[in-house]
Amino acid sequence: MKKGYRFLAVLTIALGFLSLMRDSFIGPIALVTGFPDEMVWQWVVGAFSASLTFLAARIFNQEFIHGYIERAWNVKVPNLIGDICSGIVIFIGGCLILSLVFKQNISALIVTGAGSAAILGFALKDFAVALATGIMLNFEDTFKVGDKVKIGEYVGRVHQITWRNTVLLTDSLEAIYIPNVKISDAVVINQDLPNANTKQSLSFSIDYDVSVESAERILYAATLGAIGVKFVSPPYVYARELTDSGVKYEIQYVITDYRDRKPAEHAIIKSVLECMRVANITISSGVDVEDRIKIANRSLDLYHLVQQVKLFHRCSKEVWVSIGNELVPRRFKPGDIIVHAGQRNDAIFIIAEGMASRMMVNVNDSLVKQRFIATEFFGRQALFALMPHIATVTAEADALIYELSKESLQKLLRLHPELIEIFASTLAELNLEEERVISADGAIKSGEVSHVKNLYIGQLEANYGRETHASSI
Repeated sequence: MKKGYRFLAVLTIALGFLSLMRDSFIGPIALVTGFPDEMVWQWVVGAFSASLTFLAARIFNQEFIHGYIERAWNVKVPNLIGDICSGIVIFIGGCLILSLVFKQNISALIVTGAGSAAILGFALKDFAVALATGIMLNFEDTFKVGDKVKIGEYVGRVHQITWRNTVLLTDSLEAIYIPNVKISDAVVINQDLPNANTKQSLSFSIDYDVSVESAERILYAATLGAIGVKFVSPPYVYARELTDSGVKYEIQYVITDYRDRKPAEHAIIKSVLECMRVANITISSGVDVEDRIKIANRSLDLYHLVQQVKLFHRCSKEVWVSIGNELVPRRFKPGDIIVHAGQRNDAIFIIAEGMASRMMVNVNDSLVKQRFIATEFFGRQALFALMPHIATVTAEADALIYELSKESLQKLLRLHPELIEIFASTLAELNLEEERVISADGAIKSGEVSHVKNLYIGQLEANYGRETHASSI
């Protein structure tokens, strides 16, 4: 038992025990004091009842008002409320004691108490309304702590609900204290109900040189490929406005939680800028640049794409032109299968616009989705080792993909036999990067590169002819 109850509990038990001993205790007390037995018994029973009343008021205050209600409604009840409730319990108990124990007429006392309560209620009407509203806000669950709400002209996230105020935190972390009395008459918009999904948008202006189809595919793939963003549904890209400097595009997307709005916006902008960078598209500024590569010119665009592919980094300008001449464009719709697992299609596929993906088993034997965006490619084993494709690859967005076939590679190796050495070195480094075979300083081990490079040279010579490589040395 709590210390606050111990004295009252012991006193109540003692007085209750004495009130039952009317003959053995009350009689001697009456004889000693000279008071009638009935009067002494009344005072003992009255003391017992008063002690019991105070104990009940204390328990009601601590266990119900400041215990159950605060836990159930998650609200801090002010001490004044507990004291008023305790006073009401004591007043009712006192009236019962006077009426039942001392046989007194309590009509005048009740009238006086009612009048005092009316005066007190009028004086504390704002306090009572605020308290009632605070309780109702918790009981009705109009909003809860953490919800994004608009109350009148104020917008913020609910930080705290007290008996008097509701505290909102704005995006700039400013605290707004709104009296609960005003909330009872205000229009409340809870932006987190029925769920925390939120629709957002971003706008970009792109030069007229870029076709609408290309801009749509690049922006869509970049948005969908933003790292860490949880989308409720696929994003949408719209051409919204023709301006003096270019076409204004808008990306609309819905994420699962409003609280992730800023991180999602950052990730999408970062992804869009990266995809635009590799495609050599810049945000429109209205300033003409004479040597700007125009995406609408497919020959220049293809030349730039070849430059950006890791597999061709070490090639010469002459080779880049030759590779570009051998690439065959393929277009795919969302959901189209580009290659099937086990399919023998001796070719690599290079993403120019859009996005593709496949399910792969990582080093931890977990199934993960691998995505390919602009300048990335897949099908190395299919082209260089003439093996079936290891997984099914699907277009996730409208995609422009270039195919380099076995026949095209044979032609390139005849024109540029040094490519066996270049491709072998590059493939070795890419392979080791993926397997994380690196030294403590972060550099790829030269011995490992040389070993894997020789394996690739042997593979290329076996599949595409030794005479090609021999003529280059």
